[in-house]
Amino acid sequence: DLDLPRPDEAADLANLWLESLKNAQKRSSNVITCGHLLTALAKSDPLLKKILIETGLKSEDIDNLTWWWESSQKKIEERKRFWEYKNLVKIGGLAKSWSAGYTITLDQYAIDWTEMIERKGFEEIVGHEKEVGQIERVLARTEVNNVLVVGEVGSGRGALLQALTQKILFGESLPELNYKRVVELDVSLLINRCQSQEKTGAALEQIFQEVLMAGNIILIIQDFHNFIGGNLRPGTIDISGTLAAYLRIPQFRLIAVSDFASFHRFIEPNMIASVFEKVEVAEVSLDETIRLLELFVPGWEAKYKKFISYPAIKELVIEADRYLPAIPFPKKATDLMAELLVELSRDKELLILPRHVSQIVSEKTEIPIGQISLEEKQNLLDLENLLHGRIINQNEAVEEVSSALRRARSDITIRKGPMGTFLFLGPTGVGKTETAKALAAVYFGSEERMIRLDLSEFQNPADLKRLIGSPDEESFFVTQVRDNPFSLVLLDEIEKAHPNILNLFLQVLDEGSMRDGLGRRVNFLNTIIIATSNAGYKIILQAIEEKLEMPSIKEKLLAYVFNEGIFRPEFINRFDAVVVFKSLTPENLLGIADLLLKKLKKNLSEKGIDLIISPELKAEVVKLGYDPIFGARQMRRVIQDKIENVLAQALLAGQLKRGTRVEILVPEFKLKLL
Repeated sequence: DLDLPRPDEAADLANLWLESLKNAQKRSSNVITCGHLLTALAKSDPLLKKILIETGLKSEDIDNLTWWWESSQKKIEERKRFWEYKNLVKIGGLAKSWSAGYTITLDQYAIDWTEMIERKGFEEIVGHEKEVGQIERVLARTEVNNVLVVGEVGSGRGALLQALTQKILFGESLPELNYKRVVELDVSLLINRCQSQEKTGAALEQIFQEVLMAGNIILIIQDFHNFIGGNLRPGTIDISGTLAAYLRIPQFRLIAVSDFASFHRFIEPNMIASVFEKVEVAEVSLDETIRLLELFVPGWEAKYKKFISYPAIKELVIEADRYLPAIPFPKKATDLMAELLVELSRDKELLILPRHVSQIVSEKTEIPIGQISLEEKQNLLDLENLLHGRIINQNEAVEEVSSALRRARSDITIRKGPMGTFLFLGPTGVGKTETAKALAAVYFGSEERMIRLDLSEFQNPADLKRLIGSPDEESFFVTQVRDNPFSLVLLDEIEKAHPNILNLFLQVLDEGSMRDGLGRRVNFLNTIIIATSNAGYKIILQAIEEKLEMPSIKEKLLAYVFNEGIFRPEFINRFDAVVVFKSLTPENLLGIADLLLKKLKKNLSEKGIDLIISPELKAEVVKLGYDPIFGARQMRRVIQDKIENVLAQALLAGQLKRGTRVEILVPEFKLKLL
């Protein structure tokens, strides 16, 4: 008798094969391999799923690993089949150029991509399939068949052009393009050799005529923005006039390459943009970057005599994505791996692990990454006490901020936005900004790690352009965030910002990023964002007089800001916490005066001078420095004008020396040496 599977087993088996078939189709494979089957099992088999969880892997990782193995085996097998076209093409042929016209002048200033690939052989390219397809379709047209490839340096523009050239060389592109030559014209070299505008213009005319007569050339010009009007530097010329006449001829095909900033600033306003079809180069995905690194691993391992583990590759891509936002993939991943290998080349350890990646990224960015250190653990656990050392009478604020930061650093909360986002509501001068400064000092190591943006200066629609920048003007705010990705961002007086700007920050709070005026991503994933507002402060004062509890005060305040249209509910809901700051009592004011005077006392003690802080001095500072409208904000000014000025004069006059004890007498604010 046949031992037939039960119906449920048969269904499981059918689903397994169906999932394997999907995996094969995803990889454009004609057969179902063991790798496709193993990836399907990783998604469905309970035992295998359990093993993967214990080893810290997912089914996606099995997919990447099997792809890596199969790619390596495929490359080995292809090398053995010498009779295949991809191998024969490396040998070269006789009279290949006879089928097309000569390009004697072009060849003097050209990089022949087709010949380069013939010499090196086929290389597997990961990603950019969509962009390659777009370029092929444009080049195959009979009108407007010139392409403007726009992408950031490091986004894979070169790999994209290599993938296109390989398809054309091996006859895998569109019929109109197959077997044509892809040639890059080095315009800078041409200008340097010709040395005059007249000679350069004549040489360009000759080159373009050769391209047209040959009939089999697709021309590439890198950094196209450097050679058109509006961006001419010493030693360059405007080629747009000479080029324009040829760009409308169907047999003349050009791929021009630029970046986003230069495109918006120099090419987009130029008439020449109308004869190009723009193709934007997107960053490759994390999975594509992992597979790209996998292709490079054999070469790296041979060069540096190290073994690179898959978990290390995965960790490197994840951390590069989160902590190096200014550079696009794949460049930031390949650069980081090269840096890691150089750093570890002196190390005796042969196997590169995720902890090595975290260490190098942490050193590079000054961001605590990976396992939490003992010192950082202590700071996080003791955060309330550290903040209370600088903040008076705002217990709820301190507790909410501390709890949110502990959740963020321990990675308990799955989030795609900033590390922490808070809206501080309360009267002026009660400690909202001081709390932000204290948090920057305690968590980021210095008050200098705080980026402050006064949103009262952004009340008009046109101010959005000033905030995000434009092709003509870099945004100071965007530059600060890019240069200091691990920082606290303080959005002061947010209620005064124009609605368009609030909508922009809605995206930042939700996704942890925004686009600047040139379309480039600005990353806020490693920031803490604190927005402050004194909207509805009278509600707070009234509620405190009525002796309401904090939850009731917050409820009344939020009802007020919603009813008055100051903030929309969806905006408020994007914050991790809305923190209400209470007005200060006389005892709180004395506490603030004590903190400020102790800071002055500490500064003087470094000069060997002992300042005696009397209760009368604190009371006088409170009396002169407190204002019902501005809170305790004026206390610093009182200490500066009444106390620091007197001490500075005494120091310059030689009255205060090391070992001196001094007291400030009030209300005259006179010096008394003890």
